[in-house]
Amino acid sequence: MNLTIEFKQPEVKSTFDWQLIQEINVKNDQQQVIAKAEIEIITLNKHRGADESYELLSQQGATDWEVPLNLFFKKQNITADLVEKLQVKVDTKAKDHILIEAISVLPEYRQQGVAKFLLSEIAQHYSKVQSISVLSMPMSLFVDAEDCESEENTAYYQTMDLAATDLNHEQLSAFFEKSGFHYLAIDDSALEAPLPFKVFIASPKALL
Repeated sequence: MNLTIEFKQPEVKSTFDWQLIQEINVKNDQQQVIAKAEIEIITLNKHRGADESYELLSQQGATDWEVPLNLFFKKQNITADLVEKLQVKVDTKAKDHILIEAISVLPEYRQQGVAKFLLSEIAQHYSKVQSISVLSMPMSLFVDAEDCESEENTAYYQTMDLAATDLNHEQLSAFFEKSGFHYLAIDDSALEAPLPFKVFIASPKALL
């Protein structure tokens, strides 16, 4: 099976030109989309680091960056322990960071290296980002196949039959750790309520 990658044009998510969203598709020989990632890219700099960026994002409403930016970033870089763990460099220049909002493979194409191919392509395409984070939870908990922005995505997620084929928390954790991500433990006692997801982080180098 020959796989091809399609990076759709990044788009500004809201009102900030430093916050982009992008869809990435994996296609088979028949040009059928068999895997998909939806990512968000933010740029932090010394004048608008993690704290300032989170404040601006929170003013726009709920943001998936709340936990990463508040716990695992210092100014425009990730924290010192993560810099060492991921073997990346602290930089005084602006740094880009990726959050994988969703990643999936059609059930009949799993266990064939498709997800690894997708992650590797993202890492190669964005080799200069400092971090790639993911909030891991079963997709049926946050994706509504009947309420997608495009007919293409609606058809894709309906084909997945999420309720019947979803991976559980343990399976997802095993996949991300095997792929090169590091699990970031969070003390729930410091939170108002336990998080419904687990946080993982990697660098492009770790995924290649």
